[in-house]
Amino acid sequence: MIKKDNTMNLEVKSNLAKLLATENITIQHNAVKTASFDVKNRVLTLPIFKQKSGDVYDMLIAHECAHALWTPYEEWQGITNSELRSYVNVIEDTRIDKLIQAKYPGVVKNYENGFDILEKQNFFGINGRDINKDFMIIDKINLRSKSLNRLPFMFAPKDKEWLVKVDAVKTFKDVLTLAKEMLDWQKDQVDKMAKLPDFHTNSVIKNYDLGDDEDDFDDEDSIDGQGDNSDADQNDDDADEKNDFNNFGDEEADDQKDTKQNGKSQSDDNTKDEEEENKGEATHHAKGAGGDDKPRLLKAITDDSFTQKSESLLDDKNKGYRYGKVPTPNFKDGESALTSYKTWLKDMNDYRIKQRQYSNIAKYDTYLDNSYKKFMNENKKTVMYLVKEFEMKKSAQAYKRASQDKTGIIDPLKLPQYKYSDDIFKKLTIIPDGKNHGMMMLLDWSGSMADVLFDTVKQLINLVEFCRKVNIPYEVYFFTSERKNKDYDSPTTSWSRKAGEFMFEDFNLVNCVSHRMNKKVADLALKTLYHMGMYFDNRYTRKYVESEDYYAQSESWGIPSEYYLGNTPLNESLIYINTLLPMFKKKYDIEKMTFITLTDGSGNYPRCDIRTSDGGKEEKDWDKTTVYQIDNKKFAERGNITEQLLKHIKKQHDVNIIGFYIIKRVRRWDLEKHVGEYKDYYDKYKKIDSMRKELTKNKAVACDSEGYDKYFLLDGKKMKVENFDMSGAEVKKGTASELKRIFGKSMANRLVSRVVLNKFIQEVA
Repeated sequence: MIKKDNTMNLEVKSNLAKLLATENITIQHNAVKTASFDVKNRVLTLPIFKQKSGDVYDMLIAHECAHALWTPYEEWQGITNSELRSYVNVIEDTRIDKLIQAKYPGVVKNYENGFDILEKQNFFGINGRDINKDFMIIDKINLRSKSLNRLPFMFAPKDKEWLVKVDAVKTFKDVLTLAKEMLDWQKDQVDKMAKLPDFHTNSVIKNYDLGDDEDDFDDEDSIDGQGDNSDADQNDDDADEKNDFNNFGDEEADDQKDTKQNGKSQSDDNTKDEEEENKGEATHHAKGAGGDDKPRLLKAITDDSFTQKSESLLDDKNKGYRYGKVPTPNFKDGESALTSYKTWLKDMNDYRIKQRQYSNIAKYDTYLDNSYKKFMNENKKTVMYLVKEFEMKKSAQAYKRASQDKTGIIDPLKLPQYKYSDDIFKKLTIIPDGKNHGMMMLLDWSGSMADVLFDTVKQLINLVEFCRKVNIPYEVYFFTSERKNKDYDSPTTSWSRKAGEFMFEDFNLVNCVSHRMNKKVADLALKTLYHMGMYFDNRYTRKYVESEDYYAQSESWGIPSEYYLGNTPLNESLIYINTLLPMFKKKYDIEKMTFITLTDGSGNYPRCDIRTSDGGKEEKDWDKTTVYQIDNKKFAERGNITEQLLKHIKKQHDVNIIGFYIIKRVRRWDLEKHVGEYKDYYDKYKKIDSMRKELTKNKAVACDSEGYDKYFLLDGKKMKVENFDMSGAEVKKGTASELKRIFGKSMANRLVSRVVLNKFIQEVA
């Protein structure tokens, strides 16, 4: 791929919000108009912006987290008067912004830069206006707070009195009291101004739409000529129908009707005092100019302007996200997807005994024993050679970390140097202890693996034998969708079943080989695995053996249906591995953990249905991107989640992940998706040709793949383990060069043909 994804890391922003809120709140980015915080359910919702301005995002996050910390939910919900709510908004924002900036000084710069970015785009509606003459005190307070007192205000003596009161508020109760006092005072000021002859031409009255209709119309025309101010000059109850970023989590404010449409003030019945005031003749600002019935509400127009302008920032092409949690694996006996090696071996043996009436088991067992022993004997030398290489690489790594120190004991051989050198003491080389290694392997047991499964099993046995020789703790699993007593109509039992969790299918994860086995059981497990691979190889590839073994091999007793090849529950297996890995590391004190996958592709696409509280399901909305939460971490993905799960496992558990991908045929289009980044078309196909040449030569090629530290493509047709017997080599002349060539061919065949081991040893030492 040529293009890189440069989208903002929403997980980082989520972590920032959690740190600022000093609690594990839930963060959601969604297709909403404004940021909001649900104080009751502790959910912070952030909008999706077109421009990924970090300062604007961080400013909003800090602001909403301040609400989470210091704004009481019940008291805020109790304010239903839209005028009072607007005044409380501004004063409360001033209070909580000062608190969050004092607690986290690092966000002050975000506030400054965020305001500058939005102010340049006239988000507060101040372009073309005199901030000292055209705004009421509530908007001056708002702009003073949002700009961090960087605007050139010239406050009148009365304004300064209000500023002192605003700066003195400590609690939300203080905010509410001051907001009522300021709103009542502002109403009185408007009533007094109404008696003046220039009332309708006053700039403040025009800005707040308090004049008569005719003058308002003329005023709108004149302001349109000034450019970008019409939005701010039309502040009425339409702004209430939009959740500005200060109306955090408030649904009631969004539901209020447009008071200009119904001709009736919504705030008349807020309190008994307000009812008494409204019993008499309506005030000028309440009834409108000339005593008409058109209501005029006193609100912070800079807040309303921000609400209207903020919609232009939103990414209207992004349809939002669906949030859900990855379910927890169920490890209860009889319900879990995990099958122990004891159960697996018992099932296989029981089935073998049951098949006695249909097959000549003794004849086949003899053939199986001979074939397995021959394979193991052929691989002994190679495995031992790789063990030696592993120990050498471990020692080399240890010596790289070695240090020297003086012992304090004089070295007699250096005594003659004492006159001109202080270094006459013996030195001690300190070599640190090697790291504890651990391995976990996952084998794809799906139908698409049928024609390469036997060769893959042989490579897996080589890996296991290597781990046994160097005494590395290891676990081997294979996964399949097939399971015992499968009932598609029954509820799944492999997972937790909580509301808000994604619904995954049941599957079978078999722990087939383990370092916990004794030698006898481990040999039986490997031979059983060898039998299963050979069974599918004969069944699906239609290979015929020599005549003397054909009838013996045809007496194979097969395998039980719960271990058949099925579809590919790789993602489900990775979720289980995500829980098993840390348990394994902790139990055996593993310092260098390696996780290996042997598969031929990605896992099944997830259903993406989310479980509801009533036991039903919320089906996938294809327009929205799905967000998965696992271990309190989130990732967004519209397609398959295999890559994201691997990244999570690597980062969460500090694991070295190696992948082996089996290619059935080395064709151009089979390699194309593994090319990675390229400059242009020519560069792309140049890399493909290079990969094909290396596959032809070495039967494997390393490539880049997201989620893996190392990712190897294997030629499925050439995965057979080949051995070169020097005793059978034909020597013609017996010269030194000929013997060297024969020996080199022997070593090359031993190493290159064992593709997995050869690449594996380079990564794990």
